[in-house]
Amino acid sequence: MEIKGTGIKTTRDFVKATFPSQYDQWIDSMPEKTKALYSSAMINMAGWYPMKEAYHVPIDRIISMFYGGNAKTGAEALGKFSADIALKGIYKLYLMVATPQYLMQRASVVFSTFYTPCEIKVSESSGKSVTMQIPKFPEMTLAVECRIAGWCVRSLELCGCKNVKYTTTKSLTRGDILTEIVYSWQ
Repeated sequence: MEIKGTGIKTTRDFVKATFPSQYDQWIDSMPEKTKALYSSAMINMAGWYPMKEAYHVPIDRIISMFYGGNAKTGAEALGKFSADIALKGIYKLYLMVATPQYLMQRASVVFSTFYTPCEIKVSESSGKSVTMQIPKFPEMTLAVECRIAGWCVRSLELCGCKNVKYTTTKSLTRGDILTEIVYSWQ
């Protein structure tokens, strides 16, 4: 499985912005291949990188160093940061015209352009909730599930939804045949 360079850049930018005084320590804590990639001045934003070395390892270090091992809290924060970058930048147009349901439909398409191979889709949608399913994601981890959930929560907040919550009803990491995340809001 692979991750697009934009996922690497937002991960690096998250640590630089959120924990600037510990950025060098975070970089130094990683294996050589990962350290070389994250230390590089130029990350190919359109390039594809191996999931484990380029994504899982750095995220796991963020969680252990800055969030006391709490994957949910750390990965959600990372996902929310990533949504802020994307939806206040390149995907800003979505917020201007999108209903929450449309935004989540587009989010499922966007995720598929950042992770390969994967399949993410909205399976149900109503006035105040959306159910997202991830039937294909070979290297799913709890941190990646929570990062995706955090991204979606922040996206819904930016779309004007209040009191956004989510529940992971099924999880590839728990042995289910897919991950299912139900988002609700007021």
